[in-house]
Amino acid sequence: MLERWRENLGVKLLAVALALILWFYVTSEQNPTTEQVLRVPLEVENLSAGLVVVDLPSEVSLRVEGRRGQIQNLLPRDIRAYVDLRVARVGENTLPVQVTLPEGIRLVRVNPSQVTVKVEQVKEISFRVQASLNGEPASGYRVLEPVIKPSEVIVSGPEAFLKEIGKVYVEVNMDQARGNYLAQLPVQIADREGRPLSRWLTTKPENVEVFVPVVQDMPSRMVTIRPRLVGEPAPGYEVKRVILHPEVVEVLAPYDILSSLDSLYTTPINIAGARKNVTAESELEIPAGVQLSSFPRVQVIVEIERVG
Repeated sequence: MLERWRENLGVKLLAVALALILWFYVTSEQNPTTEQVLRVPLEVENLSAGLVVVDLPSEVSLRVEGRRGQIQNLLPRDIRAYVDLRVARVGENTLPVQVTLPEGIRLVRVNPSQVTVKVEQVKEISFRVQASLNGEPASGYRVLEPVIKPSEVIVSGPEAFLKEIGKVYVEVNMDQARGNYLAQLPVQIADREGRPLSRWLTTKPENVEVFVPVVQDMPSRMVTIRPRLVGEPAPGYEVKRVILHPEVVEVLAPYDILSSLDSLYTTPINIAGARKNVTAESELEIPAGVQLSSFPRVQVIVEIERVG
């Protein structure tokens, strides 16, 4: 059998070689090698905690090579271009661009092959959140002062960007509103000119609860706030004075109720047996038919002193 296989061995090898050549020729003709240029977003990875990137090219240009069938179906999202910031420090860092490609695709050139990445230390500042009300309520209704919880958020980012912040706010659509508005809204940031300033900055929390009272438009007036004290100080002590903040509040009510309303009382504050000042935070007792333009938490300080 071995002798028979060796017969015409040269012819057989030539036939195999010709078959391979023909296969390569047909393959190259039908699916030749070609090149394509793609623009790919530039990413970063392995940035140390407490640092943030403030300047980085948004994309790079890649020239890749592969079979025409693969190249024609290749999309920018199939390729990843990134900079490894494992060794980056505060300031400017010049680092190579690294690329990962699908199997069968070869990188010919990346432009630029290295980039300058500016890194800064992360800072934190507390900002009060404002409500930006858009639109008008339905006819005959009135929007009262919004309540935001939490009222302050922590904004983190590069110090240079934090200095540009003009306001931290939420946008609230009150167009044709006929009832109270309650929603979780994303916190937004703007510079002093009102332009969005979200890049490189983050807020904690990212969303806040916004409550906007919407009431029927009624007559209003300012009335005083009075403390409702319960109990008596310890023997030999007396109430010197009571300090309230705020001292007045705007109320809304029909004329017949408003005409006889001079003040609102706080919820009860217990001073029984007190020998020193009593400090409390109180809500207001609101009579039926009365609405408030805001919902203040009243700070109450009851000063207690020894008699004589």
